[in-house]
Amino acid sequence: MRPPTADPGALESARLMEAILHLADLISEVVQEEKALIARPEGGDFSALVARKSHLALELGKLMQVAEGKIPTERVRQRLATLSAELAANERLLRRHMDAVYEISSLIGEAIEQSTADGTYSSQIARRGSQP
Repeated sequence: MRPPTADPGALESARLMEAILHLADLISEVVQEEKALIARPEGGDFSALVARKSHLALELGKLMQVAEGKIPTERVRQRLATLSAELAANERLLRRHMDAVYEISSLIGEAIEQSTADGTYSSQIARRGSQP
């Protein structure tokens, strides 16, 4: 008598769903790291985080193609919905951060432009020296 075997398709589907859940968790971790980096006053280098997030998103996209749009468990559907909301919130946070960076750099640029326009830092003053 042969022992009952698990359905290979069901086993493959279960593994696929676990891989999707794992990637969703990894992406969430990167999003949390980005939030922490933005919150630090000294800022930081986002390039490594962006590269990781992009790579993980690409891998998740590939798994979703393999799943052919069929997400059989409510657990996976719910996790993907949560991840989608996290990514949307992260996008809004990054957009606000970039807007703030742009505004600050614009203010600095304007201040430099004004200081050079009124002659404060002109080359003639540097050659003549300051006048009493």
